[in-house]
Amino acid sequence: MINRRRKIIIIQLTIFLVASLLLYNTYRDKNKKIVEISKIEPENDTNTNSFNDIEYSGFDLNGNRYILKAGVADFKNENPEKVSMKKIIANFYLKDGTILNVISDEGFYDNKTLDMEFKKNVKATYLTNTLFSDKLIYSNTNSTMLASGNVRGEDIEKGEFFADKVKYNLIEKTLNFSMVGKKKVNMKIKK
Repeated sequence: MINRRRKIIIIQLTIFLVASLLLYNTYRDKNKKIVEISKIEPENDTNTNSFNDIEYSGFDLNGNRYILKAGVADFKNENPEKVSMKKIIANFYLKDGTILNVISDEGFYDNKTLDMEFKKNVKATYLTNTLFSDKLIYSNTNSTMLASGNVRGEDIEKGEFFADKVKYNLIEKTLNFSMVGKKKVNMKIKK
C-alpha cells in the first residue's frame, strides 16, 4: 500500500511539474515588448497623384452639360490634364432634354480639351437604345462619339446591330457604321 501511495505521489508531482513548466513557458515573455521595424514604402509613384470618388462636371463645346464620376482617378505631375480613371459613370444632359449615360471599367479624361475615352465593358444608354463596346471615345473638339471593338447596339423598338466601328456626329445627329475588311454590318430590324 505504501508502494502504491508512493507511485501516486510521484505521478502527481510529475503532472504538477509539467503543468508548472507549461504555465511558466506560456507567460514568461508576457511583459517583454516586441518591437518590429518595418519600412513603409509609398504605394504609388511619387510623380502620380491619386484620388478616390472624384467628380468632374461642366459644359461641352455644344453647350451640353455633363457629369463624369470615377471611383479612382490619378494623373502624372508632368501631365496633370490627362486623368486616368477606373469605375467610370458619365451622364451627358443634352440640350434637347435627353440624357446619355456611359459606364465603363477604365478610361481617360482630358480636362483641357474635355475629351473622354471609355475602355473595357463600355455600356452607353440613350432613350431606348443601348450600345456595348470595348472602347468609346467622346471627342468634344470634333463633336463626335466613336465606339469601336465588338460594337453591339440594341433598341427596344427597332432591333439590334453588330459592327466594328460606329461613329455618331453630335451636331448632325447621324450614325456611320463600318466594318474592317470585307465583313458587312449586321443589322436585325424589327417590323
